[in-house]
Amino acid sequence: MVRYALLRTVLDPLLAVSGPDGLAHLEFLPQAWEYHTRAHALARSLFGDDRDIHEEPGAFAELRDQLAEYFIGHRHEFTIALDLHGSDFQLKVWRQLLKIPYGKVRTYGQIAKTLRQPLATRAVGQAAGHNPLPILVPCHRVVGKGGSLVGFAGGITTKARLLRLEGHTLGEAARIEEPRLF
Repeated sequence: MVRYALLRTVLDPLLAVSGPDGLAHLEFLPQAWEYHTRAHALARSLFGDDRDIHEEPGAFAELRDQLAEYFIGHRHEFTIALDLHGSDFQLKVWRQLLKIPYGKVRTYGQIAKTLRQPLATRAVGQAAGHNPLPILVPCHRVVGKGGSLVGFAGGITTKARLLRLEGHTLGEAARIEEPRLF
């Protein structure tokens, strides 16, 4: 069975989708009214058309509690079972993101070097951009060269808020850059 719920947080509402092996998707959903449609589409794409899909807010009580603790600064690690779906490269990147400690940041280039693919900076950025579990798989802790804040599914302002929550002063606020196509 696939379960989903809309979680109200201090940020935008979050759509949570879990399968039999754990939490598979967490998505910022500013237009909360569309969460039923989005949840069913995600569940079908992740687990197939033949699954039972049910809204079940109670199934996410632990996630809701852990997120609340994180947002008030009392939780630095999550203990929710994760069910990551992606390419081999994406999974490698996401596993590296999980190793970034609370309150620390890494650059896309540092992640690429850790993967022994120093020229794969853009590919690391794309994998981080497709992270299905923001906050829990902390892609917000990855910054651009020179510490600039670039790319985050929840928006750059949300990325800055999460980093400030974890103790970053972010130095010069002007370092926030909008994503570029080229």
